[in-house]
Amino acid sequence: MTGYAQARHAAGGMSITVTLKAVNHRHLDLRWQVPEEWEAVTAALEPRLRRAVRRGHLDIRIAAERTPAGGATGGAGPTRVDLEQADAYVHAHRELAQRFGLSDPPLVSEILRVSSAAGAGAVARGGLGEAPMEAIAAAFEAALAALNQMRSSEGGRLVQDVLVRCQRVDEARAAIAGERITLEAALFERLRIRIRELLGDYPAAPERILQEAALLAERSDISEELTRLEAHIGQVRALLAVGGEVGKRLDFLAQELNREANTLLSKTGTGGEAALHITSQGLELKAEIEKMREQVQNLE
Repeated sequence: MTGYAQARHAAGGMSITVTLKAVNHRHLDLRWQVPEEWEAVTAALEPRLRRAVRRGHLDIRIAAERTPAGGATGGAGPTRVDLEQADAYVHAHRELAQRFGLSDPPLVSEILRVSSAAGAGAVARGGLGEAPMEAIAAAFEAALAALNQMRSSEGGRLVQDVLVRCQRVDEARAAIAGERITLEAALFERLRIRIRELLGDYPAAPERILQEAALLAERSDISEELTRLEAHIGQVRALLAVGGEVGKRLDFLAQELNREANTLLSKTGTGGEAALHITSQGLELKAEIEKMREQVQNLE
């Protein structure tokens, strides 16, 4: 199921933004985008994410920025300069100037850029203390709750669509069941005519005719396929009524429905007008099963 959510939380002089994007996928695929120095974040949050989301491709982005004094979010905070880094920069500049005979003094803007960047790096490297980690966890939980709410809403629509497919499959199955007796009679009559064409005036043993009729009836009997189709549709409806993590089981049932439909069609290729009606309904049945399977692969 698809979804998008973003949440922000401020603590410890930092504002943490967590963004979650989810698209349909048969399995769970997580893609983390966090500062390189924050790899411990993924180890802490991934188990929670795997418990909450079982299927889908998820992009997880965690970003941090400083907040102004007082912890308010929004806007740019005051620039913090790492004085040790500034001293080191100026010292290195002087050594290079002396070595190469340069006279240009270091630019204040360059000193600020290097020392403030170093300060920001210190935040990334050392910002996983109690307060920032609290902000990360709070933003993550808020984003995850919003994402699941959106995914749940989409899941409800998918369930309704699958139920519509179930109804159409069941209607096609009932129509085929109604043609079954007519099909069997047509096949028997076709066998009788064929035997007459082959034997002409030569009398055929009744036992032989009955044997061939029994074999034909066995090969063309679709009662078991109709029964299993009905049972599988009942299982799909039952799973949807219970809810929870049903996507993979529904995917399996959709495969079984498709297998029964294929077997049914293979048994009813001949038989006159009744066979044509069954083939038409069987193709409609397969089309609805395929649409159902596409939808259940998006359900968790």
